[in-house]
Amino acid sequence: MSAAAALLDRLGRPGDVRLGTAHPEPIPRLPTGLAALDETLGGGLPRGRVTELAGPPGTGRTALACAIAAHATRAGETIAWIDPEDALDPATAATAGVVLERTLWVRPRSVADAHRAAAIVLGAGGFGLVVVDLTSGVRRMGPAAWPQPRALAHAAERSRTPLVVLAPSAGSGSDAALVLQVRVRRVRWSGGTGRLVLLDGIDACVTVARSRVGRPGRALVVRHACA
Repeated sequence: MSAAAALLDRLGRPGDVRLGTAHPEPIPRLPTGLAALDETLGGGLPRGRVTELAGPPGTGRTALACAIAAHATRAGETIAWIDPEDALDPATAATAGVVLERTLWVRPRSVADAHRAAAIVLGAGGFGLVVVDLTSGVRRMGPAAWPQPRALAHAAERSRTPLVVLAPSAGSGSDAALVLQVRVRRVRWSGGTGRLVLLDGIDACVTVARSRVGRPGRALVVRHACA
């Protein structure tokens, strides 16, 4: 008997050997509550994966994260928002619709502590969404300030929790399954002659810059009521 025949004999008939499947299981999603974005992403953010919202300050990136967090908490999910720069304004978040009673607000002292806090939260399980705001820390210290992104990617996968990282630019490398690039398309103001002029909101252009769970390169406009 040849070596190939002996191998087939040990493995069984060819029909019994499956090298893969033609119908992979669909990736569970967390709806964002933004119909156009959910349609583009195939249902929402992938659970158990890292999503980066990347863009300079003032692009509406944090407002987009607040909108996603608002939809999640209103749907009954418990979320965590890890905020090493103490940048989140609870009143603004509540105005955006975030249910604060379902939100764990963690304010670590450094980016490294933010990483440890994210690892603890993901390891604890039970969270429908974890947001880590690295905007100021990464801009000031560089992407190297965000240690071991792969470890967090594995922790998110084990807990099946969508992990959203806010950053001025993509910095997780291949560990992010989804990168959404955010930039300002139009700033909207309210008021006029003889009246106080206020920032009414931002129309942000969101581009799927990278996706390992769908099609990259698609773009859409998202309107935010808050900046």
